[in-house]
Amino acid sequence: MSREMEQRIAKLEKEMEALRQEMDVLKHQQPLEKTTVQKVNRSIPVQPKKPIPKSAPTPKTKPQRSFEEQMMWALPKVFMVILVLGVLWGLKLVSDYGYLSNEVKIILAYSLSLALAAIAYVVEHKKLGSSAITISLYGGAFIVGILTTAAGAILYEVIGLTLALIIAIVYIGYGIAISYFKKNEVLTVFVAFTSLLLPYLLEYMDFSAFIVLIFVIVLLTMLQLVIWHHKQKIALYISTFFSIMAVGIVAFINSDHHVVFALGLMITLAIFYTSWCRLYNVESKWKPIHVGLQFSLSVFSLLLLNFISSPLEYNELLLLGLCILFVTVASYGYKQKWQEAFDSAVTLAFITLCNTLLVMNLPEKVDDLLLPFIAFAGVMMSLRLRVSLMKVVSSIGFTIILLLSYVAHEPTPFFSIEHLSLIMPGVYLFIIYMYAMRQKDTVNAFEKLMKDVYVLDLVAVMTAGYFLVYIAKLDSVYVAGASNFPHLMSIAIALFFAGSLVLPVHYKGRALTPVLTVLFLFFTLMISGIPYHMQGIEWLNIATRLVYIAVFVAIIIDLLMQGRIYQMYQQHMTKYLDWLISIGVVCTMIALCGLVSQLAYNDLLAWKLSIAFTTITLFLSASLSLWLGSIRQLRILRLSGFAILAIAFIKLIFFDLSALDLFIRAVLFMSIGGIGLLLSGRLLRK
Repeated sequence: MSREMEQRIAKLEKEMEALRQEMDVLKHQQPLEKTTVQKVNRSIPVQPKKPIPKSAPTPKTKPQRSFEEQMMWALPKVFMVILVLGVLWGLKLVSDYGYLSNEVKIILAYSLSLALAAIAYVVEHKKLGSSAITISLYGGAFIVGILTTAAGAILYEVIGLTLALIIAIVYIGYGIAISYFKKNEVLTVFVAFTSLLLPYLLEYMDFSAFIVLIFVIVLLTMLQLVIWHHKQKIALYISTFFSIMAVGIVAFINSDHHVVFALGLMITLAIFYTSWCRLYNVESKWKPIHVGLQFSLSVFSLLLLNFISSPLEYNELLLLGLCILFVTVASYGYKQKWQEAFDSAVTLAFITLCNTLLVMNLPEKVDDLLLPFIAFAGVMMSLRLRVSLMKVVSSIGFTIILLLSYVAHEPTPFFSIEHLSLIMPGVYLFIIYMYAMRQKDTVNAFEKLMKDVYVLDLVAVMTAGYFLVYIAKLDSVYVAGASNFPHLMSIAIALFFAGSLVLPVHYKGRALTPVLTVLFLFFTLMISGIPYHMQGIEWLNIATRLVYIAVFVAIIIDLLMQGRIYQMYQQHMTKYLDWLISIGVVCTMIALCGLVSQLAYNDLLAWKLSIAFTTITLFLSASLSLWLGSIRQLRILRLSGFAILAIAFIKLIFFDLSALDLFIRAVLFMSIGGIGLLLSGRLLRK
């Protein structure tokens, strides 16, 4: 064994000995660490675990019923109505056969009413059925009792009118009581609707107008106790509507006491607003619907108040009183920071104030300005509040007034209220469109539907159409007369069309440009087709033709130079550029030929020169088409050029040679030859 190997073995033995010593030290330290840790743990006092406080139980949310459950709850009410109708028809059948006298039928009907109430009481206390059955029975007893009282007093005249009134009031008290204790909104609606039939009974009994109005107001006030206590908003709207209807119908039946009925209507509306403000919830997701219903009821009341107070001498005082009511509601809404309610009430106050001005003895034709403005304010309010129902109602009203304004007014004399009344509805329509097209953070379902069915785009077309027909009226009155061509409107169509091409879609909508394109091409053919006399104002005809030619040339240049129009429709240009330029060149050629024919027709250009200029126009159009088609690689344009060139040669050989004298023929052929040589050189160079 070598010396080097011995040294290595000795070194390894030393290292092994060192490792054994380290292992012994580690084994000796482990039990010491365990005992130290145990001593430390014993020295630390163990704190008892604190019980985790139980959180307060969260209030249980009322489970919402499914559609099937709602239908099941509604079925007893439907069947109760069917039962009542069956009983009434059965009594009618018995009456027709003469089996029972009128007195017996009334007694049987009252017995049925009491029996239904008794059965409902037994079912409720012995818990034999659901609450829907109980409510239906209670409501059926009320309906049968009220109808029996009306039939016994009016149809059969079995019950005295005073006794019938007492019985009806008792039944109404019963209906309000069960509505209060049973907490069912459908039952409240039934009671309100049926109870508000009693004013017609009072009218039949020839009670004074004060008694009828007091009954309606007291009944509506008593119903508010139920509505407030159970927060029944639908019952509020329905009861108010039928109360307003009761006041209006009884007012129309009576030929006098209009002041009493007008005041009663205002008191009814004041009661409604008191409850509406009490039940209004600014955080409700149904807030726009409630504001829309409130606005609609108020506008209906305003319209009804106009009819009721129209025979009165100072009816504007009543309208001012209603305006004060709306101002009061607006002040309360502002104090409570109800933005939508404040906006609605301010708009109603403004509309009422304008309505007051309408009924006052103002200068003639001022009401023609105020009426469209009132309708415009209603539309703007509906757009601001974004209330769907209000949008529909106000838009229909504004459209009707727009049509009436156009039919009723004329632009003569030029500086007059009559002319201003014709212009302003179009201005209002433009403002409505621009406000409706504004950017919105969120879009609700109704607004999305209106966008999908192109409603706003239709408004843009209506706005442009109104101004076009207004210019047509200017034509008929000041320029050409009703039987001649509307040149001002034609120029306006060309300018509107050119403007729509450069406007973004956000401002013009999606339908305006296609509609104006069709109109523009149609009027191009009308103007260029047949020359006609303009009764001494030929310059307007020529100016119209020049405007159309200028529009075509501007569009062609923009498309070829990739200008603003090209950039706006760039995604479609790769497919339609060739067709568009070809159509533009052909239409420009037709318009130029029409201009030449018109100049000859008006004796502003010699007949032979017009033939020559027409032929030159054809050759220039063909040359331009062939040249542009070659340098821009536009196949359809090149084919159009060859077709125009063929037509030009046919005209030149078969028509122009015999019609022109030698001098014009020589100049024409030299011009065409020069154009042809220049074109050939360009094409061959290409």
